Amino acid sequence: MAKKTPDETAEAFENEVFFSLRRQRNIGWVVGALGMGIGLASVVTLALTVPLKETRPYVVMVDRATGESEQVVSVRPTSLDDQRAVLEAELVRYVTNRETYDPNDNPQRIPLVDGMSQGQAQSSLRAIWNSSSEQYPPTLYGGDTVITTRVRSVSILDDDTAQVRFVRRMEKEGQTAVERDFVAVVGYAFEPRTERTLDQVWRNPLGFTVTGYRIDAETLDPRG
Repeated sequence: MAKKTPDETAEAFENEVFFSLRRQRNIGWVVGALGMGIGLASVVTLALTVPLKETRPYVVMVDRATGESEQVVSVRPTSLDDQRAVLEAELVRYVTNRETYDPNDNPQRIPLVDGMSQGQAQSSLRAIWNSSSEQYPPTLYGGDTVITTRVRSVSILDDDTAQVRFVRRMEKEGQTAVERDFVAVVGYAFEPRTERTLDQVWRNPLGFTVTGYRIDAETLDPRG
């Protein structure tokens, strides 16, 4: 049996968990000439070296006539405080999306988390979100439970590791809501790629990637 490529493995994961998802198609990049009259500027790539391992967020131009979008320039945070804020925001976004359970948006949110994960972080996520797993969330919680996640604090331990403390609140129809405190140790990297679709740029402009993920409960029992 032929070994699947990483893309084929990712596609198989999404199809296994969420049969309603449609395969995304790559959007071709076209550089319009002035004579085409669409008013789009040429793509200008700025190679910037910044502490966040050469991160490249993007500014996008939208053509008024066609509604099409074009990558225009790359920018970066202007100060160390900005860079720290960007890192913390990415960590909060990742942990919140990964630890939340909501039947209404699981099909959109979990593949997004998977796309931001590599290595152990990705394999552990896929192990849980596998319909044959005993820990498969839809089996554990069903369709009438919502778990929200609120981050309490973010601590940067070193250049590629952070600690995130958060609270999970579980609300189930007909039952009293309960909360429990957790701490996550997150290994991360910034791995921007230049050849991506515009949709991928919008989803993760900095190429923020989680490589390792472990959570532990900070309290023995949940509180009501």
